[in-house]
Amino acid sequence: MTISKRNALDMWNEQFSQFKEKGIQYFEPNSWLKSYLPILHDRGFNQVLEIGCGSGNDTRFLVGNGFKVTATDFSEVALSIVESNIPTVQILHHDTQNKFPFEDGGFEFIVASLSLHYFDVNLFKQILGEVRRMLSDKGLFLIRLNSVNDEDAQKVHVIDRYFYSIDSCRELFEGWKEIELGEHAIDYYGKEKIVIEGCFER
Repeated sequence: MTISKRNALDMWNEQFSQFKEKGIQYFEPNSWLKSYLPILHDRGFNQVLEIGCGSGNDTRFLVGNGFKVTATDFSEVALSIVESNIPTVQILHHDTQNKFPFEDGGFEFIVASLSLHYFDVNLFKQILGEVRRMLSDKGLFLIRLNSVNDEDAQKVHVIDRYFYSIDSCRELFEGWKEIELGEHAIDYYGKEKIVIEGCFER
């Protein structure tokens, strides 16, 4: 089912408004990014762009581990939560399918956790082109996507989303150096979710 961009934005803002009303609980010590800290620190990385930061769990983790974070999201409400709780972060309200207003090679690594599987393959490739443009030489892209093996893959969704296998993810990242790629079961808002997780070098 396809809905308009305006309706999608309203839905995301409503969802994050509910989170805000209930009170945000952060679980950043359990962030999926924890396993990547050795390679990030070994390479001396500092500048990171987070695409689709949501309410900021990974943002908070990154800041807490000494990184200078620029965080983007489609939802103004999500960004207001991040701005209130993590004031040192530079935030940008941005529609990911549009060109990013950042210089070439401005980030040493880029993070996108469960934020890019809302785009069809053509848009995804376009976004990957932007990611590559914004990464410095040997920069890393850390990403999580819906897996075809997750139970939600069989459901109809109000907002279109796409599901990936290891092989289809490799096809998307043709021309990148694969550092790590695998399928994982995670706890996602109290239920098990199967995701594809990868680390790719520009």
